[in-house]
Amino acid sequence: MSRLFTFLLVMSLVTLYACNDDSSSHNHSHHDSNSSSANIPADQIAATVNGTVISKDDLKLYKELKGSPQIDDSQVLDELIVTQLLNEEANKLGITERESVRSQIRFQESELLARLVMREKFSTMNHTEEELKAAYDSKMSNSENREFKARHILLKTEDEAKAVIDALRNGADFIELAKERSTGPSGPNGGDLGWFQPSRMVPPFAEAVKLMNKGDISVTPVQTNFGFHVIKLDDIRELEKPSFESVKEEIGQSLIRDAINKYIADLQAAAEINKN
Repeated sequence: MSRLFTFLLVMSLVTLYACNDDSSSHNHSHHDSNSSSANIPADQIAATVNGTVISKDDLKLYKELKGSPQIDDSQVLDELIVTQLLNEEANKLGITERESVRSQIRFQESELLARLVMREKFSTMNHTEEELKAAYDSKMSNSENREFKARHILLKTEDEAKAVIDALRNGADFIELAKERSTGPSGPNGGDLGWFQPSRMVPPFAEAVKLMNKGDISVTPVQTNFGFHVIKLDDIRELEKPSFESVKEEIGQSLIRDAINKYIADLQAAAEINKN
């Protein structure tokens, strides 16, 4: 019932707009309250509701919009009949005259048109094997090829962090100090951060780790917006690059995203936009 209700709500708003907007006189929809079965071949009429025609094309379109071609036509027809009846009730109750409703419909229309523009411009975009391979090579050359396994002790002040470094130099156990002194969530686990790529960490932490060798402990505190870190690098491992074939589809999607972003940026650059 919840899926049906959601569909009915959306379809009601769309149908209300078609029946009340001035553009409805341009025969954009069979659901115009002035529609006549005389305009539609008899064998293409699925039902009429108080004179409004629901055509077999409407059933087909509905299933396409839902992305569910397997839905039985009789179920679709029942839902569209209920939608039309609710649409008529909305008109009787004056709901379509409410500014808040009109605003919602305008927003939904804008979103629909935006999606259709994107589909029109980019749904058939394809890339050659050479373009995909070039994008793959570029991505691999710029990607991180190492993972790090580290622990840290997070302190509130630099002096506290320096005191921890001094204690470690004098033989204190890193894991025990992390459990006792760290204010971070990994403290109870001895400061263990597991395996990670530097890009997952805030920049100062990432840069510090990349300069360390296996077994190193920070010689100076590393400051981030979380506080002051004392880091111990437990291990480093090389990452195996994914094969071109395994990421070819992903690469193609990223190229489409890049094209979309450029298209939108060009539209913004060419437009006169004033923000208050």
